[in-house]
Amino acid sequence: MELFQNAKYIWCAGLEDTPNCYVNCYETLQVTPGKTYKLCITAHTDYSVWNAGKLIAFGQFADYPDQVKIYDEIDITAALHEGENKLVITAYGQRTDSSTQRGEVSGVLYVITEDGTDVCHSSTETAIAPHQNYVSGRMENVSGQLGYTFQYDGSACSCPAYGQAVETAVLPALSPRPIEKLQLKDPCPMRLVTHGCFTEGTPNDTLGKRIQYATLSFGERTHPNWNDGLAMTRQYGTDGTYCVIDIGREEAGLLALDVEVEEDTELLIGWGEHLDDMRVRSFVGGRNFACRVVAKKGRFTFVNPHRRLGCRYLELHAYGSIKVHQCTILPTDYPTTADVHFRCADHMHNEIYETCKRTLLMCMHEHYEDCPWREQALYTMDSRNQMLCGYYTFKETAFPKASLRLIGQSIRDDDLLELCSPARVSITIPCFCAVYLVQLWEYVLFSGDLAFAKEMLPVCERVCRAFLARIGENGLIPVLQEREYWNFYEWQSGMDNGIGTVEQNPTCDLPLNAFVSMAFQSMSRILAALGEDASLYSDAAAALNEACHKAYYNAEKGWYYTKLQPATGERTHLAQLTQALAVCAGICPADALDRVLENLAYNEEELEVTLSHSVFRYDALMLQPEKYGRFVFDHIAKQFGHMLKENATTFWETMEGGRDFGYAGSLCHAWSAIPSYLYFRYVVGLYPDAPGHMGEKKPLPVSQTGIYEAETDF
Repeated sequence: MELFQNAKYIWCAGLEDTPNCYVNCYETLQVTPGKTYKLCITAHTDYSVWNAGKLIAFGQFADYPDQVKIYDEIDITAALHEGENKLVITAYGQRTDSSTQRGEVSGVLYVITEDGTDVCHSSTETAIAPHQNYVSGRMENVSGQLGYTFQYDGSACSCPAYGQAVETAVLPALSPRPIEKLQLKDPCPMRLVTHGCFTEGTPNDTLGKRIQYATLSFGERTHPNWNDGLAMTRQYGTDGTYCVIDIGREEAGLLALDVEVEEDTELLIGWGEHLDDMRVRSFVGGRNFACRVVAKKGRFTFVNPHRRLGCRYLELHAYGSIKVHQCTILPTDYPTTADVHFRCADHMHNEIYETCKRTLLMCMHEHYEDCPWREQALYTMDSRNQMLCGYYTFKETAFPKASLRLIGQSIRDDDLLELCSPARVSITIPCFCAVYLVQLWEYVLFSGDLAFAKEMLPVCERVCRAFLARIGENGLIPVLQEREYWNFYEWQSGMDNGIGTVEQNPTCDLPLNAFVSMAFQSMSRILAALGEDASLYSDAAAALNEACHKAYYNAEKGWYYTKLQPATGERTHLAQLTQALAVCAGICPADALDRVLENLAYNEEELEVTLSHSVFRYDALMLQPEKYGRFVFDHIAKQFGHMLKENATTFWETMEGGRDFGYAGSLCHAWSAIPSYLYFRYVVGLYPDAPGHMGEKKPLPVSQTGIYEAETDF
C-alpha cells in the first residue's frame, strides 16, 4: 500500500535463517512540538519499540505473511520528547514452526510519519544489529506449542555491532490490525510465599529442570515492603537464594524485574499456576516454564515484551545475594467492548459467572487461546465455546470475526483446516474442522454480518465437500485413516484415540458424523441467509442423520453407541458426548428423545462428558427444561463450585486440574467458561431468532432453573 511504498521488509544479513533471533533497528527522530507522530509496523514474529529505554509499543498480530501481513498503526506522540529521540525497534523471528506461529522468513517493516508524512522507514540502509543482550539461536522450548523460552544478559555490552540490512521478502498484501491493541497494565501486587537458599540439583540441564530439581531451604517468615526490597543473602554451602511470589490470581502478561545485585548475577525465573509441588512446576513432560536473565551489577530492571506468561506464581532463583524490589507480571489484557453483568440470588452462580469472564479474558489476546500457560493456541473447538460466551459477556463480534478469518486462512491442500492458526502442525482433527462452520453460523446469528459469511463461503464449501467425498456406501463417514489425521473427540477413554496413527480397521464413529452433520446444517443456514440454494447440504445432513440413527441406535436400551465396525456390524462404546451429539445434531428423532435424554442425565454406564464438550450435554438436556433444567444448573454449581472451593481464579482444563495430562493440566482453559453462555441463553432467555437480531427475553421459570432473581445489563 502507499503508506509503505518506500519501506522494505528487512533483517540483519547472515541471520535470515537463525531461529529464535532478535535484531535491533536504530532510528533518530527529530520531534517538533505540535506535530503528530505515528508508527506503522509489522514483523514476523514479533516486535517492540523503545525510546530512552522505555517500552512504547509492542505486540504483533498473528497472521499468515504469505497471504496478508497485518500491521499496527500507533500514535507514539505522547511517548516522544521535543528534539532528538533515539528509537530502538527490536524485532523477533521464531523461524521454526509451533502451534502459535509458522516458521516463515524473519523480517520487520515500518514507517514513522510526522503529520502523515514519511520521515523514516525500514530499508537496506537502516542501521541494524543483532541484539547484544538477548541470546539468539536454538534453546529450550517453553512447550512444543509455544516455542522457545528466552535468555537475556543484562551485563553484555549494549553497544551495537552493526550489520547490513537485507530485504528478506516482498509482502503480497498488507492490512491494518482488525482488533484492538493489548493494554499494558500496572504491575500485579506481590505476596511472598516463601524464600531461602537453594542448592543446584541439575546444573547442566534445562532451565525449567534446574528450578524444579533444586533443593530449597526455608527462610524466616517476613512481610517485605517491596519498595524497600526483599533482601536475601546467600549462605555458605548453597548456590544462591530464591523466593516464591503469589500475584494473587491467574494473570497473562509480561515478566517485570527490578532487583539489586552486588555483582553480575544469573537469575532463573519459573512461572506456574499452582504450588502443588511446594514450588512452581517449572518443568513437566519436557516443557520449561522458565527463563534466564543475567542481572547487571547494581540496580537492574527488565521487562520482556516478546513472551507472554500465563501464571499465578513466580519463582526466582538468584545465584548470589540479591534484593528483590519487583518480580511480577505486567498484565496485557484485551480491551473488551463491554463488561456485561449477570446477578442472581445465588452467590455460587454469581461467582461462577465472574470466574467464567475472568477465564475468557485470560484467553483472548492477539486471538482466542486455549490457555495462557501451556499453549496460547487458536483451536476451532475451543474458540467456538469462547465465542458463544463472549457474544454475551463482552458483546464482542470484532474479535471472533478476526479469529474466524485467521482460521479460514489455514485451509490446507486436503480441504481441511490446520489444527491451530496461524500455525503449521503435522496433524489436524477432522471433527474440529467441521465445527468451524458451526462457529461461522453462530457468528452470523449474533452479528448479522452476512458479508463476512459470503467472504468465507469458499473455505466452508471446501471443508464440506471434503467430508461429502468421504461418505461411504453405508451413508456414514469412516474415521480418517491417514497419519496426518487425529480422530479426536474429547479427553475421555475411547474418545481421544491415537495421534498420528494409521487406522488398520477404521470404524465409523457417531461423533465425527454428528459434527459433520452440524457442519452441513450450518452451511445450509448460511446459504439460506445469503439467499442461495441450500438443498445440497440440508439434504446431505438429513441423509447422514438417518444413516446414523439406523447404525448406532439401540432401541431396547434407548442409547446410541459411539463406534461401528462396518465389516462386522459390531457396535461399541457408550459416552455422554455421543448421546448429546446425537440430540444436538438432530440424529435422535422425537419418539426416541425422552429415553436418550434420561440416559444422558442419569445412566452411569455412559462415560461422563468432559468440561470441553459439556455444552453439548447441557444444550441437549435443556430441550426439556421442565425435566432437566434444575439438574443442569445444579450440576454446574457442583462442578464449577468445586473448582472455586479449590481456590480457582479461572476454570480448569479438566476436573483433574493440574494432575491431568501427566501433571501438565491447565488451570485456565477457555473452553470451560461455558456456564456464562448457559446463564444468558436459558436463565435470562436471550438468543438470536434471526441473523443479527436478538429475540425478546424468554427466561425460564425459576422452577426449571432453581436460580432466583436473575438480572443482567445486557
